[in-house]
Amino acid sequence: MKHGVAARGAVGVVAALALCACGGSGGDDPKGAGSGGKASAEASATPSERIRHVEAPKRFSMDRAVALPESAGEGNVAIAGVQHPLPIALDKGVVFIARPDGLEIVSGYVPSDPILITPEREPLARLDDLGPFVGGNTARRPLVTEHGGKTLVLAALVGRVPGAGTTKGHDALELMAADAAQGTKAWSVEIPLAEGHYSVEEGQSEVVGRSGRVVVVMGHGQLFGVDLDSRRKIWSAPGDFQEGAVVAGGTVVGLRLDEDGTDRRVVGLDPATGEERWSESGVAAERLSAAGPKTVVASGYVVDEGDGALLLDAASGKEVRRFPGDSATGGTCRYDGVSTTVCTHADQVAAFDAATGRERWALPDEAGTRTAPEVTLVREGLVYGTTAENGPVVVDAATGEDVETRPGIAPYVSDGYVGIALAEEDNAVTAYRTAG
Repeated sequence: MKHGVAARGAVGVVAALALCACGGSGGDDPKGAGSGGKASAEASATPSERIRHVEAPKRFSMDRAVALPESAGEGNVAIAGVQHPLPIALDKGVVFIARPDGLEIVSGYVPSDPILITPEREPLARLDDLGPFVGGNTARRPLVTEHGGKTLVLAALVGRVPGAGTTKGHDALELMAADAAQGTKAWSVEIPLAEGHYSVEEGQSEVVGRSGRVVVVMGHGQLFGVDLDSRRKIWSAPGDFQEGAVVAGGTVVGLRLDEDGTDRRVVGLDPATGEERWSESGVAAERLSAAGPKTVVASGYVVDEGDGALLLDAASGKEVRRFPGDSATGGTCRYDGVSTTVCTHADQVAAFDAATGRERWALPDEAGTRTAPEVTLVREGLVYGTTAENGPVVVDAATGEDVETRPGIAPYVSDGYVGIALAEEDNAVTAYRTAG
């Protein structure tokens, strides 16, 4: 789709949203705080660069639901059980979907024709060519952030730069920035990718996070820093990084493959230069999660102890606390944006103080009177999920107590305007308006 056509269509989407968004609670959903995934570097940005937080909704209306394009759930068979979250970011009810062949925009408030912002290069993969399998969409959710007085939506994808004469072609990572208010492409940065790097998935790309004016991006397992002011790459980190990285405590923390290719070591990098600040050899990590604004959780094989996890200070790499193998930290951990880290493993959910790692609560309870929800989202002090017996539920992240037993849906992504969940009748990824 040509950019001019996309611009006219996107203006229509934004205008339609403005007419019906007056009942929303306002605000935006930055990566990490609103998505329940990796922590964003918004906490380290200046006030003018931050996205305003809004109170997380507790209820959603089942009326006037909007079915989203198939791309919103592409690559997810069971969604809650897959390795990566939905490739979706929200800004005032507008849905931004990261694809391997562009950034798709659609209203979450009213039915609308989707707008596709395309890359400068031929994408390495097109979504239409991929089957509905786990990992089919190699793009990760976009990052919504503010810079230069504008709200930008940043997405990354991999394209192919053709060769000429005796010069070989090569893959390139493209960081695209969309103007959220206009629904148009603002600018893009192209970064050549080296051959021979390990990648979990061919074409894998991700906007990891932001620290100050630097955005950290990943492609083919390679990490780069891009300056928002100059719009150019300012560093590349040596080594192969698996499962991406996170930004916490003013540090880029990632899992770097050892030289022999057997274990992944947790390392901390300076976001301004990409230089290594520290390396943790006490755990052969399989998973890495942001535990809070200043801490990360690395799960895997802990030296001298076996399976377990370490809570690390992101800035220094120092161990804050270690958890045994039967802890819920063996699974996925998500920061609630306030003070609590919520971890899920199998049929267990446990919450920890984000700074100290002290356990606050766990489900199922010892008395056997309460079950653990299947967590879909952790946001602004709330845990969203669903139980087999009672359906969707909202739990207080700090106490573990139920705060809403009839929320309508268990959202995977939410902001102050809409929540994204699966429709019961056909499992289509659907947007529902917030109701309080």
